[in-house]
Amino acid sequence: MFRSTPSPSSSSLSSTDDSPKHFGNPCTGTHKVHYQPQQQWDFIADVDEHPVDLSLVLPHYRARNQPTGHRMSMFIHSRSEIKSVVCRQSFRTPFFLCVHSSSTAPVTLCLPSDFRGKICLSSSQSKVSLSPGFTNNVISRVRFARISSPQEKKLNLVDEDGSDEVEIHAAGHITLRTWDVVEGTPERVAREAWRKMCRRATSSKNLRAEQRAREAVDWDFLLED
Repeated sequence: MFRSTPSPSSSSLSSTDDSPKHFGNPCTGTHKVHYQPQQQWDFIADVDEHPVDLSLVLPHYRARNQPTGHRMSMFIHSRSEIKSVVCRQSFRTPFFLCVHSSSTAPVTLCLPSDFRGKICLSSSQSKVSLSPGFTNNVISRVRFARISSPQEKKLNLVDEDGSDEVEIHAAGHITLRTWDVVEGTPERVAREAWRKMCRRATSSKNLRAEQRAREAVDWDFLLED
């Protein structure tokens, strides 16, 4: 099902007072995401000037009357810094996360370590940093793309195929990290950095060993596939 991205200024949930609301909850802390059959989004936070620091916990079950293959959909908007962690216990709960920053404030997203799908950016000039955990565990299952226009989306009729998808509309720096689905915690940066360093060293060592082996053999004929 195609979901259009709401305009932050026209969102029916934006607040005119000093206390931002998203389904009646503050813009910080942990929030359990539930299927909302009567809403365009299962979770929405339109908080304007307030910074966002949210942990969004996806359900590990399918709610009653929830269509099979439905992706839990979440929308976050702020002019201030955005930090969001998507916590998932079961890969059977795919999600669609749309993040909209109307300033150059930084955006930091912590995605499940079993993420599999597409990450769309509003510009090819976006500055993106990947954490060691993201590089070790997620990057091989991610396809980066440019965000399609509403007209392109309607023409392509993008279906909810059970994969994950993240849209990031941001002019500031973007940082992508991981949430460890096994341990149920954010990635351990020191451990993941060590793993990344060891993997690079091993790859380099194997390449040098292969080169030495080839040089040690005086091939009369070599056919390499």
